Amino acid sequence: MLAGARDNGYLMPSKLYCVCKASDGNNPPNGMTTYLLTWNPERWPWDDFGEVLRRVRAGESYEMPWSTGNTRNIPVGSRVFLLKQGAEPRGLIASGWTTGLPDEHPHWDPERASKGDLALFVPFAFDWLIDPAREELLDPRNFPPGPLLQPHWTPVASGTSIGDDAAAALEELWAGHTGVDQVESERDPEIQAVEGEVRWRLAKHRLRERALRKAKVAAAMAKGPLACEVPGCGFVFESRYGDVGEGYVQVHHLRPLSALATPEPTRLEDLAIVCANCHAMIHRGGACRALATLIRRS
Repeated sequence: MLAGARDNGYLMPSKLYCVCKASDGNNPPNGMTTYLLTWNPERWPWDDFGEVLRRVRAGESYEMPWSTGNTRNIPVGSRVFLLKQGAEPRGLIASGWTTGLPDEHPHWDPERASKGDLALFVPFAFDWLIDPAREELLDPRNFPPGPLLQPHWTPVASGTSIGDDAAAALEELWAGHTGVDQVESERDPEIQAVEGEVRWRLAKHRLRERALRKAKVAAAMAKGPLACEVPGCGFVFESRYGDVGEGYVQVHHLRPLSALATPEPTRLEDLAIVCANCHAMIHRGGACRALATLIRRS
């Protein structure tokens, strides 16, 4: 499940009012899909960092909201990197994918929140988090010549955008630095339909889907058993298989990715919880059948 509790419909982990610098109102041009978030421990100590680190490194699905300054137009499924600022060590410390749109909520600074001030937050799911006590951060001051020198790595605002060329180079550098293969090994018909893109963008696509699927499963678990949402089915793996089936389910795109003429954001409501049998029947023969008509009524 996602860490934290919902406050007015927004996921707010305990003790979490994110720390990011004030924004200068930057809003990236259309097409930007990678964003830089900032964290300054001198402004927010992140008291439960150790617990977050443990859960992320254990492979758990962990989502938290983060301040975006004045940046409002970050699409669902955008790539984000977290830059640690302030005292040394400084550098990139985490990466993930957004699972919702930026929205206004009480300011991360308790004093400002007490005055009624609001701040923009975007929820994102981690895919990696570095332990600064034992591991080196990826320091932009040491970036090699090339496209990575183009972005402004000392932002005065959280939520700044990174261009496509720089984002591609950053993905390769980040993977080499962390030593983690971020590409999903699982394949499904929808992911296989994404063709004609360069390798790093395919990796981005698969990882984004993993983050969104984790968020969808977490949201479903918060409501009860992970039951297949196909009308007339309702299969629950845990009920049939016990512990081995706990937490297992498949996630289906209601809008087939292969049918999209151009890339579009995927929202959690565009996904459905399904069992393996229903998922196979939905796509049998290359189709994408509607859930409501899948099971024949007697």
